[in-house]
Amino acid sequence: MKHSDKASAPTAPFARTLWTLAPAAVILACQAYLSIPLMPYLADAWHVTQEASAWATSAFAIAFACGSLLAAPLTRWLGRRATIAWSFAVLAAFTAIMPLTGDLLSGSVVRALQGLAAGVVPPVVYVYFGERLPGERLAVGITIFSSCLSGCLVIGQMAGQLLAPAAGWDSVFWISAPLLAVAAVLIYKVMLPDALPPASHETGQFTAAAPRLGRLLPLFLSALVVLGGITAAYTAVQLYGPEQLVGDANAILALRASALPALIASVLLAPALSRIGAGRRAAGALVLAALGMAAAGLAHDSVIGLGAALFVTMLAATTAGPALIQAVGTAAGASRATVLAVYGFLLNLGAGLGAQVPQLFGQFTGVALSVAVGFGVAALLVGFLAPSGAGTGRTRTARQSVPAEQAPTTTRA
Repeated sequence: MKHSDKASAPTAPFARTLWTLAPAAVILACQAYLSIPLMPYLADAWHVTQEASAWATSAFAIAFACGSLLAAPLTRWLGRRATIAWSFAVLAAFTAIMPLTGDLLSGSVVRALQGLAAGVVPPVVYVYFGERLPGERLAVGITIFSSCLSGCLVIGQMAGQLLAPAAGWDSVFWISAPLLAVAAVLIYKVMLPDALPPASHETGQFTAAAPRLGRLLPLFLSALVVLGGITAAYTAVQLYGPEQLVGDANAILALRASALPALIASVLLAPALSRIGAGRRAAGALVLAALGMAAAGLAHDSVIGLGAALFVTMLAATTAGPALIQAVGTAAGASRATVLAVYGFLLNLGAGLGAQVPQLFGQFTGVALSVAVGFGVAALLVGFLAPSGAGTGRTRTARQSVPAEQAPTTTRA
């Protein structure tokens, strides 16, 4: 988009945009993680082991990653607003079908179709934010939306755990489907129409992005462990947590709920932390996440100790995620949409693989320590090998952290 076109694009109302997209993101992302506490129910319904039922989580997450790659072509065809609204509508349809599945294969296929539709949304939202949110509020907007997505690793588990015993595992999907359909309608009404016809968006972006992908490899590799590490940790708690925790529904619910204050804290801290360069902020948060997971591995026999360690890890992960998005956006330049799609693919591919990691170890401590190492390596990659333009300086403005599409010097997106 040319500079003059960008300058004439109206700014979206911050509060109305966030109050619509943030709750919608919660409903969408909860679909990814509510299957973790449903594992015993799905295993019984599909006549498989709990370990096998973990594919209900992995199928969604891996397809979610692939959906990120569809974001750019769908946006060129439909436009930003229609792409997001239709993705919610399609997700609602497949969510309604999920309770009708009767075996692992059909269930995993429907979960994959859910994930494919859901995965389109985040990259398009981040580009829309870069175009339409006020520059001084961009970092806060990204943090709120990203925290809603990553926070659903906890919220989705709680929803599944509370609803399944009371109304059956299928009730989780029956309730979600109409909420997603309503979200589709509200999103279409609240989002601004595209400034240019859909077909004109991002022409030549893939070609522009190609040489940048190699430079962004450290940030891309770090994306694998952000959601992957957290997903592995909570899946390991479900499968191999301490007996007094796994055998007590109230205790494991309290453990999951203990991470919610971390999500709120990450949002409240966002304005202050946004003054720190995105690259430095991401590296520091990844170090803290590594320490949190190491503590979880050492305190695995203590419910209180485990809860405290997972609180620290969740706070760090929900801080690192938005910072990495900003760092990637800065380094991507005019290729932001394509590069963010690749980043989203790897981020959610990590979540899909993370659900399978616990089976490699068969016990919680090994999972926790391996995840801690992954976070530590990611911190080194971001801190020392990320591009110098990846938001490491303190002088960059919030708007510059996600550059305007094809307009490196614009002051407004």
